[in-house]
Amino acid sequence: MARPVHSSSRRAWRRRLLGASAAALGLSLHLGAQETLPVPAATPTTPPAMAVPAFRQADHVAVLTVHGVIDQVTLRSLERRVARAVANGADAIVLDIDTPGGRLDATLDICNLLKDPSESPPNTVAWIHPQAYSAGTIIALACREIVVSPNATFGDAAPIHGMPVVGLIQMAAAERAKIEAPILAEVVDSARRNHYDENLVQAFVSVGIELWLIEHVDTGERIFVDRKEYELAIGEEPPETLTPVAPPKSATGLASTVAPRLNRMLPEREPSTDDGLTPEQIKAQIEFQQQLPPTRGPLTEADQGRWRGVAQVITGDRLLTVKKDEAIYFGLARRVIPGDQQLMTFFGAQTLQRYDATWSEALVRVLISLPVRVILIVVFLISLFVEMAAPGVGVFGAAAAVSLLVLIGAPWLVGMAQWWDLLLIVLGIGLLAAEILVIPGLGIAGFTGAVCLLAGLVGTFVTGDIGTPQGRDELWKGILATLSSVFAAGVGIWFLSRHFGSFPLLRRVVLETELHKPEDASSGVLAAMGAPNDAPGIGDIGEAETDLRPAGRGTFDGRMVDVQSVGRYIERGAPIRVISVGRYVIEVEVADS
Repeated sequence: MARPVHSSSRRAWRRRLLGASAAALGLSLHLGAQETLPVPAATPTTPPAMAVPAFRQADHVAVLTVHGVIDQVTLRSLERRVARAVANGADAIVLDIDTPGGRLDATLDICNLLKDPSESPPNTVAWIHPQAYSAGTIIALACREIVVSPNATFGDAAPIHGMPVVGLIQMAAAERAKIEAPILAEVVDSARRNHYDENLVQAFVSVGIELWLIEHVDTGERIFVDRKEYELAIGEEPPETLTPVAPPKSATGLASTVAPRLNRMLPEREPSTDDGLTPEQIKAQIEFQQQLPPTRGPLTEADQGRWRGVAQVITGDRLLTVKKDEAIYFGLARRVIPGDQQLMTFFGAQTLQRYDATWSEALVRVLISLPVRVILIVVFLISLFVEMAAPGVGVFGAAAAVSLLVLIGAPWLVGMAQWWDLLLIVLGIGLLAAEILVIPGLGIAGFTGAVCLLAGLVGTFVTGDIGTPQGRDELWKGILATLSSVFAAGVGIWFLSRHFGSFPLLRRVVLETELHKPEDASSGVLAAMGAPNDAPGIGDIGEAETDLRPAGRGTFDGRMVDVQSVGRYIERGAPIRVISVGRYVIEVEVADS
C-alpha cells in the first residue's frame, strides 16, 4: 500500500495551542496523526537545507521498493507502480534497492523502462539501501543519480551460469564474452547518460580490468585509466606496489570531484527561466546534457608531465565492489541518505509517497519458483492417475485441473509463458482426452499427447530465445525440473498403488465424491490399487457399472472393481468378460450375448 509522507510543520503550533496543561492530549494527537500529518522538512537541530539543482528539484517524490531477487515479477511490478506514481503526479522516481541480483533479461527491461521518457520521468534516483549487487548495480547505474545509505555496498555485476542441483558452472571465455556484451553495452550507455566513468563501470562487469586514478597537476582533475593510458600519461609503468585507493571518510556525505572529463563540458549551473528559456526548453536542454556522448579522448604521449599517479583502483583478479565512501569518492554516488526525511531534503520535495509491491505479486513469485513448480507437476500427475483409477470428476480431478491452471497461469501473468507453451499443453490434453474417451487402448494419440504435455511444461520455464545462453540454461532447467517431477510422481503413484487401502480418508474422498457407494467400492479400489488377489479371474462375466472410456468400473459377483476395456467404448450396463488380470489393470471386453 502507498504510504504518504508530507513536508510542513504543525508540531510547534499545536504545542502552543494546547499548552502545558494539555501535554498528554497533544502527545496522543501527534502520535496518532504521524501517518497522515505533514513531516517537518527541518527542525532546529538539523542543518540548513542545501540548494537543490533544478534538474533534481521535485515536488512529489515516489519511492518504489526493489527488494529481493530481480525477476520478471519485479519487472511487471515496477511497470505497474511507475505508471501509478506518474498518474498520481510524481515528478521524481526513487528506487529503494536491496537485492543480491537476478535475471539478465528482466534487468535490461527495467533499465529500458527507466530510460524511456514516455514511461518514467527523467528525474530517477537509485537509493542503495543497503546493497545492490549484480543486477541491482546495473539498474542503479541506469538511474540519473545514485544515493547510498550509511552501510551501502554495490558492484560485482558479472554474469554467472548455474544449473539446478549442479550449482554454478564455469563458462568458456567465448560464452562469457557473449553474455557480457549486452551488459557492458548497458552500463556504458548509462555511464554516458549519467556522467560516470566508462572504464570504472566496466570494472563492475568484467574480470581482468586494471584501473588507476591519476590527477592533473594543474587543475587537480582526476580520471580513471588503464595500464596503457597510465604509461602514456605518466611515462612509466604503474608501480606494482601502488596500493589500492582508500578514500577518506566522508564528513559531509557529498559527492567528490572525481569524475570523467565530461564534467568540464557541462555548464557550471543548470538552465533556468532566468536564461529566458521555457520549461519545455529547460527540460530538453537538461535531457541533452544527460545523454552527451563521451568526450574524453584517449591520453597520448603528449600528455606526459601533466598527470601524476594517485592510487590503484582495481586489480585484474577481481570485480569492482564499492562501499559508501568509495562510491562517493569515485563520483558514482551523490549523497549519503539515511532515511526518508533526508531523501525529501535531497529533492527539496513537498511530499514523499511509497509504492510497495503487493501481496499478490509476492504470491506469484512463490508460485513460479522452481520448488513450487516441481511440486505442482507432481500433484498434477498423481491426481491425474488417481482420477483415472477412480473414474469420474472428483476431488483428484479438480486437484489436477487446479495444479495445471497454476502451472500455466502464474508464468503467464508475468510474461514467462509463450503462446507455443500453451498450444502444446492444450494439444497434449486434447490428445490424451481423445485417447481415453474416443480411441480405446494406449496408442499413438496417448503417447503423442503425453509428449506434447511434457514439452509444454518444459516450455513454461523458457522465457527467451533458446539460442541464447540464458535460453539454453532455462531449457535445461525446465527439462531437469520436469523429468524430476515425473520421477517423483512415479514413485508416488507406485506407493499409492501398493498402500492406497491404508489411507481411509483418501478412499472415502474418492468413493463418496465419485461413486457414492463406499460399501461396494472399497474392494474395487483395493483391487485396482494393489490387492490383485481379490480380483475376478479370467473369463468371469460381469456388468459395466460405469461407462468404460476405456477405464471405468465393473461389478463381478457383487464386487466392484476398476477395469479397462480393450477394443472399443463400452456403455454402462453392458455385459463384460475379463480377458486379463494384471497388477494395476484388469482388461475386459464386451461379453457375447
